[in-house]
Amino acid sequence: MSKNLATLIGFSAILQWSAIVGLLKRISSSIGPDYAVAFMYSFSAIILLILFRIPNLKVIPKKYFISATILFVVYELCFSYAIALAQSPQQAIEISLVNYLWPSMTIAALILFKELKFNPFVILGLAVSLSGIVLIQTGNGAFSWTSVFDNIMANPVSYFLAFLGAALWSLYCVITKKYSNGHNPIALFFIVITAVLWSKMYFLHSMPVLPSLELDTLFCMLAVSIVTALGYAAWNIGIIKGNITLLVTLSYFSPLISSVFSMLILQTHLAAAFWHGAILVTLGSFICWISTNWEYLKKILRPEK
Repeated sequence: MSKNLATLIGFSAILQWSAIVGLLKRISSSIGPDYAVAFMYSFSAIILLILFRIPNLKVIPKKYFISATILFVVYELCFSYAIALAQSPQQAIEISLVNYLWPSMTIAALILFKELKFNPFVILGLAVSLSGIVLIQTGNGAFSWTSVFDNIMANPVSYFLAFLGAALWSLYCVITKKYSNGHNPIALFFIVITAVLWSKMYFLHSMPVLPSLELDTLFCMLAVSIVTALGYAAWNIGIIKGNITLLVTLSYFSPLISSVFSMLILQTHLAAAFWHGAILVTLGSFICWISTNWEYLKKILRPEK
């Protein structure tokens, strides 16, 4: 597989992921967050097993497999429950923007792992992205730290899970690129998280009664499982065999694309402050990328004669 094709496949993951927030929130509103998350990963695991089967563990570096599995499982728990526990469709979309801090965090992680050189503008980029999240919390009213704090404290668990998930996913991307040796055990990751979720349901909640499933809920459940499974499969191919820097750059548009998808799926209205904040999150990520690729960009813009 060529590097360009792998990068294109990785980009398709960004489009597929954009539908997850809206679909998952619709399912959780119907059958509750625990069943919504458990069913999503269960069906996704089945799809991935059909596509990739169980890989040979003997050829996968053990340190990578253990660390990547832990990061992946904890990230997925953070992200999915952050969305599922949102108190309203609008809040679910707002919380999803916190998760999209991960592109900027990935650049920072690449620097920590000495894959990229440090540039002070990375700090500026992170600050701009965070300012976008803060702006979203103000709504359309006048800015005040009190209103921002009150909005976050209305559902602190979801906001914390989304932020922690963003940090964990950035580490997962870097570790997968650096230590996977080209292996893609994504199906095993989903099997592990499915086992964790059903064990949690059984031991902590004694398997609550499943509400009746309407046709619309079943359709959304199937759709979110497909885009989740194929999205992660495509992303792993992209970051292992493609251009991870370009993929991170393309992912900067995720906050805007995902917000549009979620708004349509959840049939909700987003305030102007939200879109301004989403643009700042995207802009901050671009600043991070440009600051660490400035020499490369200069060669493109001013090629040597």
